[in-house]
Amino acid sequence: MASSKLNSVQEFYKDKSIFITGGSGFMGKVLIEKLLYSCSDLKELIILMRPKKNKTAKQRVEDFSKLPVS
Repeated sequence: MASSKLNSVQEFYKDKSIFITGGSGFMGKVLIEKLLYSCSDLKELIILMRPKKNKTAKQRVEDFSKLPVS
């Protein structure tokens, strides 16, 4: 995608690293999906996951990666 065709949000996030906490919550999932769908020129997306409800952080990440994308 040529930079002249990027909107202001896409231009802002181009080649940026984004750190997200709370990414497994409702709003976090919406934000992550929107960023991945709309801002394909992101450098990286870092999501912090903590253990919760008798699941390790690794198990939660695995579960999170299996969620359907709408």
